[in-house]
Amino acid sequence: MLPRISVKLSLVFLLFVIPLLPASAASTPGWYQMAVVVFAQPVDTDEDLSDQPSFPWPEDMRQPSPLVADAQSGLYSAYDRLRRSRDYRPLLHTAWVQPAYPQRINAPYHIGAFDSSVEGVVRLQRGEYLRVLVDMEYRAPDGTVHRLSEKRRVKFNETHYLDHPAFGVLIRVSPAKAPEIQSQ
Repeated sequence: MLPRISVKLSLVFLLFVIPLLPASAASTPGWYQMAVVVFAQPVDTDEDLSDQPSFPWPEDMRQPSPLVADAQSGLYSAYDRLRRSRDYRPLLHTAWVQPAYPQRINAPYHIGAFDSSVEGVVRLQRGEYLRVLVDMEYRAPDGTVHRLSEKRRVKFNETHYLDHPAFGVLIRVSPAKAPEIQSQ
């Protein structure tokens, strides 16, 4: 009889205490290092890739602050192998640290190559699982614009490959520490 009463009292206690806990846990971002490599690949398809639907560019895009050294990227060795390949041509290699708030699709980060051959948006979605949302355009040398729009569940420290017949995207997400704020 006594164990039943203590279980009931515990449940009643939790019903009253949980709503009083601070909501800050839901508003606290996790920090993640993002690494992205985009590369052109030989087109090996008979599919007509010239008439692809466009996707809307978000108005609230953020510019990532790239990490200082390429070697800080979790994809540096993959980028280096692609750079030395005869079949693939790397177009973009970037890495940055960003926050992601739970239970929502987070702010879009705009990435692009200096020569404007690649431009896109990368977002994180934190929920039960971590997902990346990638919208990318590749402007081929012949003027054709290729588009890739994909949402993918990702695991930490794993390289994920997003495929398009004309180009590929490698993406890697790793936990990171919150950047230290410099006081002035």
